Amino acid sequence: MKLLNLPEAFEQYRTVIEETIQPTVFIETEERKTSLFESKFAGDPYFPMSMEYPKSPEGQPLKLLAQINFAGAPKHLPNFPKEGILQFYIDGYDDVLGMDFDNGRNQVGFRVVFHEYIVSDESQLIQDFSFVEAKEEELYFPVEKEMALSFEAGYEPLSASDFRSEKLYAKILADIEDNDNLVDSFYETLNSTGHKIGGYPFFTQEDPRAYGDYTDSTILLLQIDSVGDHILWGDVGVGNFFISEDELKSKDFSKVLYNWDCY
Repeated sequence: MKLLNLPEAFEQYRTVIEETIQPTVFIETEERKTSLFESKFAGDPYFPMSMEYPKSPEGQPLKLLAQINFAGAPKHLPNFPKEGILQFYIDGYDDVLGMDFDNGRNQVGFRVVFHEYIVSDESQLIQDFSFVEAKEEELYFPVEKEMALSFEAGYEPLSASDFRSEKLYAKILADIEDNDNLVDSFYETLNSTGHKIGGYPFFTQEDPRAYGDYTDSTILLLQIDSVGDHILWGDVGVGNFFISEDELKSKDFSKVLYNWDCY
């Protein structure tokens, strides 16, 4: 059985491409109100009163971008938590959405929080998140509506924009470099767009992990794409979070790499 649908021009490279296949969890969204415990984009987070809520250096509370409750997600990805709630917060009042261009691991304008043990008593959780909104400020937040998430286990090959493709797909790229149509088809076939956990990333620009100290951040923790009417990163861009295998195994989310780019 063939694992991938490939254009005829790339059938001769099937073995090379299929050797890169990794498990992925694809994410679908539904615009609706969610409970504090559900997986979601935007909306109100699960957050115990006993914890300090994440803030920017200016004291502005960060806004929930995404929440993944692993109890309701496929147990499909190696080394990912089987239980617990993982959250991604960003500064929605910052025009670069909390990203540090000089150090993508600098969790000053963004924060990744993992709740390993879940408090089920809602009286111990923050219920009112109106303090997150800064009425006088302009909100740049990429997710405009609260969305519940559903998950589907799948697989995908190394994307053409992943920094490792230059080496692993070197022969393919060399063979097609003089044919613009084949180059376009290659990038379209292996584009890796959409919302997902695990698998491989998509970029509108370059993979930031190709430079500096990020080459060990090989695992895609979360990708949120500009899909539908109410998710937009700048000019139809994409946001990604990455982690190293060792950090994921130890549930250490303090060095997560955050990147977003757009056309």
